[in-house]
Amino acid sequence: MAAQGARRKQAFIDLHQDMLSGVALLDGGFPVYGSNFLHGAHHAAAVWSALYPHQPESSLLSQLEAHGDLLRSHSTSLRLITTVEDLDSDDPRTGVLPHSEGFALPEIGPDGLNVLWDEHALRSLSLTWNHETAYGSSCFEDSAAPLKPVGRHLLRALENSPLFLDLAHLNDAGFFEALELYEPRTLVTHTFCRAITDHPRGLTDDQLRALGDHGGLVGLAFPPDFLGERGSVDEALRHIDRIATLAGEDAVSIGSDWGVATMGELGDPAALAGLVEAVAEGYGPKLADKFAFDSAHDFLRDHLPLA
Repeated sequence: MAAQGARRKQAFIDLHQDMLSGVALLDGGFPVYGSNFLHGAHHAAAVWSALYPHQPESSLLSQLEAHGDLLRSHSTSLRLITTVEDLDSDDPRTGVLPHSEGFALPEIGPDGLNVLWDEHALRSLSLTWNHETAYGSSCFEDSAAPLKPVGRHLLRALENSPLFLDLAHLNDAGFFEALELYEPRTLVTHTFCRAITDHPRGLTDDQLRALGDHGGLVGLAFPPDFLGERGSVDEALRHIDRIATLAGEDAVSIGSDWGVATMGELGDPAALAGLVEAVAEGYGPKLADKFAFDSAHDFLRDHLPLA
């Protein structure tokens, strides 16, 4: 236990980074995301690594193949997380959970989802990205549009698969419908409070309450457009306060969106330590621990196979 406690003081879990954006572009390497995100006091214990469709013809399977190549080529810094045993290992490398934004395999069923987990290392998915998909509408489109039949079918299949469901980027009506249809705990990997920053990517107060009632997780994103003006610690604290109040302290987590998005003061990963310290000073060390590590860690322990 002492070793795990020491690791928690030096590490965090991030629900969303465009860490492998080069993979999404199929050009390999870390073209934007640098090694400074993987070392030092701001070293990530685990990261949801996003793949997203830059072009309509983007192939998820090609992205996942390139993602696997990159994990192998950067094996001194990165490792795949598959089980609770992986999660709680003393391995100092950053654990990675590959994630598909705007998932694009509309014909897939339960068996296919298991293949994506077992053979292609996909760990989570969202129904939309910045545009409409076969499953539903994004938050930038009709907020009242329901999920599409294929989207409802996918949610039923996901309930019996090891993959996690992410509700980020989904429109308002689809968000509430998904919570009604999907029984397991879910998460919104990178978002913020719309009541503080009026932007469609944020969650309304009603959405925060509903997600909290569902046992869900909220990853706070750091871009200035989301937090307010400067992407600062003070702005982030306002969102953390509201998330904890409406969704519950167990819902508070990090979903930085580091990697490609334009960042402000929290664009430097070293600034994260100052944010966690500010949460501890303002709200106590328990909430700071939940925000930095515990909420996401407990969610993963609940979802991942043991070994």
